[in-house]
Amino acid sequence: MSSADTVQPISGFEAYRSKAEKYVMAAKTVQKVVDGLYWIVAREGLLPDSNIYLVKVGERFVIFDTGISNFFRHTYAAIEELGFNVSQLDRMILTHTHLDHSGSAPLFLREAKDAEVWVSKQEGDYLEKGDDTVVYGSFLGQRLEPVPVGRKLQEGDVVKAGDFTFQVLHTPGHSIGSLCFFEPRQNILISGDVVFRHGSFGRVDLPTGNPQQLIASIFRLAQLPVEILLPGHMSIATNNGQAEIQLSLQFAKQVL
Repeated sequence: MSSADTVQPISGFEAYRSKAEKYVMAAKTVQKVVDGLYWIVAREGLLPDSNIYLVKVGERFVIFDTGISNFFRHTYAAIEELGFNVSQLDRMILTHTHLDHSGSAPLFLREAKDAEVWVSKQEGDYLEKGDDTVVYGSFLGQRLEPVPVGRKLQEGDVVKAGDFTFQVLHTPGHSIGSLCFFEPRQNILISGDVVFRHGSFGRVDLPTGNPQQLIASIFRLAQLPVEILLPGHMSIATNNGQAEIQLSLQFAKQVL
């Protein structure tokens, strides 16, 4: 969730879901980032959704973040548009466990029973227990069922997916276990909700958020030679991503 989100707690979620459906198109937009890496664009609606990044891994695929569950059918269609069936899903790698990023994980697991969920060691236990402390589904009128975690990631780990090798960066501030993934060969950063374009950055008013930690995390990212910035919300930057991060750092220092 970005600092601009203003979603309020809701009740009667099923009625709310039907209303939210009126605010979305019949399918998600898919855009190629580079060979083997695709952006499934977040849907705009009454509930927040997250960007999803799909990496081709031979006959299978990996996704970074899952989006929220009420847009699952749109994500499903987008994956099929790329020539895959959801049963070919290999891994779901989560930047963090807020429900707009993890909410579709149980639905994916029903279709792809051999798929694994990878998430930070700081938030993995919360996800496995369905603990709302960090996932914070009640904020969105939902509850996430417990999700098995295949691997708990930490600073310094390496994630290989297709032709990409991502360095795992622990970047707390938006949440205690927020992760970013940096691919040094092509200078690609998947930044989750730590930093966005146009000077925006992740909110810090949810459980385990911390403004000083977020500033420190953005400062760290600003030192990387990021060319392609792939954030959890809003648009992506396909060139000079570092400048986007520098702008967000400047604003974060002013307002946090």
